[in-house]
Amino acid sequence: MSGRFPIMRSLDPHHQRIGYLGALALIAYRGLDTKDAVRARLDAMLFEKIRAGSAEYEALMEDVPVDRRESLASLRKERKDEENPASVLYEKDEVSDWLYASELWLYQACMPSTKGALARNRVDRVIDFARWTGMLTPTTELSETGFLVQLLLEQCRNANPRPLLFNPLNPRPRLGLSLLYLRLLLAAEMLWPSLVLELVNRSDSKRTLATRGEDGLLQASVARLLDDVGQPTDPSDMLDLRDITDFRQSIASKPSTEENYLRPRLELLLDLDLVSRDSDKARNKQEFPWIPTPRTRTLAEEWARLVHGGNHIPDYLENGFFRSMARVYQVDAQRVADSRIMLLWFARAFHSVGREFGFTPGRTLALMACILALEAGQVLEVSEVFDAVYKAAKSEWGEYLRFSGGSRFDREFMIRIQPGLEESLDQSIKSRPEVL
Repeated sequence: MSGRFPIMRSLDPHHQRIGYLGALALIAYRGLDTKDAVRARLDAMLFEKIRAGSAEYEALMEDVPVDRRESLASLRKERKDEENPASVLYEKDEVSDWLYASELWLYQACMPSTKGALARNRVDRVIDFARWTGMLTPTTELSETGFLVQLLLEQCRNANPRPLLFNPLNPRPRLGLSLLYLRLLLAAEMLWPSLVLELVNRSDSKRTLATRGEDGLLQASVARLLDDVGQPTDPSDMLDLRDITDFRQSIASKPSTEENYLRPRLELLLDLDLVSRDSDKARNKQEFPWIPTPRTRTLAEEWARLVHGGNHIPDYLENGFFRSMARVYQVDAQRVADSRIMLLWFARAFHSVGREFGFTPGRTLALMACILALEAGQVLEVSEVFDAVYKAAKSEWGEYLRFSGGSRFDREFMIRIQPGLEESLDQSIKSRPEVL
């Protein structure tokens, strides 16, 4: 997505589960790649056949709740084994003896929903989604944020007592991963705050909520967005808004399109524990099953300032996202004021993600520093980390910082950190605990 007012115009039911982006991150490379190669690796991961009776099958099934096992049994009964020509001779009550790995993952207890299973002929849709969100570059390479998704997933997998049974579709194995997914969505589309605010306001005022028609939540959210942005006076803004106005026309002209574009957005919020779902209503497609929770209402309060007069999301991601998410996810975290502690988290981030050779983007390190800090109960913002690095470059710790092309004081610098910075900072903080 591009422009000042980005929107994902083709988000549809093939994009309901955010964890497919995680699966893609695990098989993607930061170097040159092709879409065909990515597709083949993702297909091999998601559609590996796990045979019933095997140790892997039994172990994966242990994490499938009893009430979901009947659905998996139905999947086995409905299909024939294309690798076994004799399967066409199966009796009516005979079943195949395998499930795809992704099916077993999708039905495990860690998944908030079993909806949105990816069909094998729709793997390209995950690749498209990854490009729209910036997790993959236009040339199908893993982006810097995509690399952080990959790293956090690998750390979760390695920390699992049974790494080979790790579920990459799990949308929230740790807080940092949920926050990365949410940042990708926010950067790709400015509709999210309006959607959450409209959901909360309509629910609290007992107004009808629907997936389509005159009470359709998506139409109301887009209308709210356009009202909040206001009438542009700059011709370039009018062009940037065209994607949103075209999107509004497409969902207004066909009710099924409106519903198909709304459902994945709400399911993605469900994955990130930002809305809930009424299981009884979910069984009836005519019902509106998504429910705002106390967390949704906190999110609406946090995002209310993002919807007036333009797209404030880029500034929010730089200057307020982590404070906001600490409140939303009820993290008992303290705001960091000491620039030495900020620099220490930056150095720890380099220890985790810094490139062995050459230089690492400062933005990647700043984002990782904020994630590590929040998971440890401390709140930093990306812009604050940058400021701490600039300050450090002119201080006693400047000797540990090596910038590509010199000390470039902008927001996109490349950097390498020399050994010893963490130890020096630790010693300084212990000997002088006052804020610097």
